[in-house]
Amino acid sequence: MRTYQVVRSKMAKTSVMLKDPGLARYIPETVFYSRANLERMLNQHKHVYVKPDCGRGGNKVISIYLDNAGTCSIHYDTRILKGKTAADAAALVEKIAAGERFIVQQGIKLLTINNVPFDLRVNVQKPFSRWEVTAMIAKLRAPGKAVSNFCQGGRLVELDQAFKLAGLKPHASDRLKELLIYIGEKTAAALCRKYPHLRELGLDIGLDRQGKPWIFEVNTRPQYVQGLDEKFDRYRRIIEETTVKKYQKK
Repeated sequence: MRTYQVVRSKMAKTSVMLKDPGLARYIPETVFYSRANLERMLNQHKHVYVKPDCGRGGNKVISIYLDNAGTCSIHYDTRILKGKTAADAAALVEKIAAGERFIVQQGIKLLTINNVPFDLRVNVQKPFSRWEVTAMIAKLRAPGKAVSNFCQGGRLVELDQAFKLAGLKPHASDRLKELLIYIGEKTAAALCRKYPHLRELGLDIGLDRQGKPWIFEVNTRPQYVQGLDEKFDRYRRIIEETTVKKYQKK
């Protein structure tokens, strides 16, 4: 049986993708967490996400905004803390991390549907000899949450419907879908050069207010709602029947 490789480290995957100029333009700045890196990223971008380097389904993700007065607004799970210092934010991150390795990522002002931010999941699979984008869906952020993960209460919206509700014209939606397919396939090709036994990828992609895609992270064992896409389900069965899993943190 072939190997089904799982790479957990977000930074390891991001580092590989950044070496590809065709992908680097779609990746927000991402660094390992330290107090110095958090302060620098806040001063530069004003909004960052701090999250575990190894994925947890949206758990332990912290959104931090820095306002013009130099105070932070911290959004964690459904709690929002305002009027905090950067040192307060760092202390909270370190309490939540509890020694686990975290990363800091540039925040992106996302397109919204009725003022609710959403992002996208692009699934790419390789059941045989070539990669194929098999499913794309939008994820609408759950009320009060800092993330849009389905397991965190995010609501799934069909892609064309999401684009329409976000105000995109049909021709712009068509071009964007073509670009998402390109990004999905190019990401698979780049990561496979480093990790040749990958079989599935789930790209979490946000769209900024100008409609530009940004790759937030890539999952190598993507979760998906069974029955939502027939091709994805069929390819998942083929992959599971013909591979044995190999987990790798880096």
